[in-house]
Amino acid sequence: MPANLPPQARAAERRYIEAKNLPDRIRYLQEFISSIPEHKGNEKMRGYLRRRLAQLKDELEGQRKRRAGGSGGGGFSFKKEGAAQVVILGMTGSGKSSLLMKVTNAKTEVADHPFTTREPVPGMMPFEDIQFQLIDTPAIFENVRDGAWGSQLLSLARNADGLLILLDAADSVNQFKLIVNELTSAGITIDRKVRKIEIERTTGGGIQIACTGRITCRVDEIDRTLKEFGVRNAVVRIWGDVTLEEVEDALDQTRIYKPSLIVVNKVDRFPGALENFHMACNKEAIEVSTATGEGLNSLGESLFRAMGIMRAYTKGAGGEVAEKPIIMKTGARVKDIAKIVHSQLYRNFKYARVWGNSVNFNGERVGAEHELADKDVLEIHMK
Repeated sequence: MPANLPPQARAAERRYIEAKNLPDRIRYLQEFISSIPEHKGNEKMRGYLRRRLAQLKDELEGQRKRRAGGSGGGGFSFKKEGAAQVVILGMTGSGKSSLLMKVTNAKTEVADHPFTTREPVPGMMPFEDIQFQLIDTPAIFENVRDGAWGSQLLSLARNADGLLILLDAADSVNQFKLIVNELTSAGITIDRKVRKIEIERTTGGGIQIACTGRITCRVDEIDRTLKEFGVRNAVVRIWGDVTLEEVEDALDQTRIYKPSLIVVNKVDRFPGALENFHMACNKEAIEVSTATGEGLNSLGESLFRAMGIMRAYTKGAGGEVAEKPIIMKTGARVKDIAKIVHSQLYRNFKYARVWGNSVNFNGERVGAEHELADKDVLEIHMK
């Protein structure tokens, strides 16, 4: 476990955390690293911070190159809308633009020649009472990150809520392996099983821990460890049993998990392609045809499940149920909803009444830790 830091290191850490722009973050992080005593107890922390410094420098250099290239420094960036922002990734000719046009109101170019899509195109896909923001992207290819806009494409994937990987049924196995390799090279994984711990930095709220297994240390030890590594605000998600040392090691991991839906297109021309993909890749996928419309009606439901989200609806005592749901990660609790609705509801929470699949009977009285199910309605009462 890292040793306690001297006052000058704490001050440098604070300046780094509070920095408002990228150059300042780099400058203050350099100060922070240089002020950390060089002894064995701090080796992991120093190593992690050096790698983080390298990432920030790469990011700054990318911004400078885009500005020099006349892109205005913006790159590929879209404001998130709907229940989730989902980036469509696929090789040229896989049918990304056709899929977007079939399931959204977006207008994009569809042609027989390769690399038709030059810029990302967003569209909104309705599913029941919510919408997904789908983004069609330029084709992915081997070593795409070395291309003119490859780093921007992969950055868009990193920042999205999830991915839709579209494969041509004629060569789905090889295309899938190539796309996974490109994502891995960009620090992205679509396989949650390879990560027992995920640390997502946030802008506030302190350290929040969600665990589905057993932690062989005290929660306050995890909190203290993260703060000693310079992490003041984060959501820590843990799957399975972990030790404090594994939490420290997780700070050195750069891969980020993205929920994904794998879609095999053109099955009207290649029957049996889905079964071949299952056997070769041992991955779940759905089959569609953008030419005939086969499978497109179930795309929304499949995407909803793949994104790992749920809907919750609020109501006042004796009032009407809100029309728009609150979108949360699967497994959200009553207190998570209270925190989003209003800070007073969260701080002065007394109990809630819930209607839906998570309770034994409609209107059941539950506490703050009660886990909700999709489409639950809750009525929160304060002290």
